[in-house]
Amino acid sequence: MVKELPVLKGLNHQKIEIKNGKYHYHYLIYQFTKRNSRVGLIDCGSRFNPYLISNAARFENLNSEELLKQVKIVRAFTVFQLKTALEKTLRENPDVVIISDVDAVLKDPGIPEVERENTFISLLSKIHRIKTPVFIVGENFMLTNISMDN
Repeated sequence: MVKELPVLKGLNHQKIEIKNGKYHYHYLIYQFTKRNSRVGLIDCGSRFNPYLISNAARFENLNSEELLKQVKIVRAFTVFQLKTALEKTLRENPDVVIISDVDAVLKDPGIPEVERENTFISLLSKIHRIKTPVFIVGENFMLTNISMDN
């Protein structure tokens, strides 16, 4: 059973449950850059590993350096920094935004839970209003602002 963070209950975003999500976003980055999409990565857990992208590219005989040039990284260490990180990322006009390891900032014991929840809900509201596809990846879930309905 997936232990859900309280802030995720009742969200109207598309939610997908996944296992070991800390590496799923690397796959997303690889797939988007392979299609010449510019990726804005907000790395909350400081876990982005460019070697995973390079290794996959080599396996398919692609130029990993060219793929990695399409990824712009911004780091966020607190839930309060997420909004600023999103604004900075959007100024680069990415084709897609990935917010990785969001659990790292949502579980920060140094910030009261109510403040973390309110700040994150405010961020989700902003994300819901933008047209750029956004994927928020946590340990056991992924949220997106794009409709997955046909």
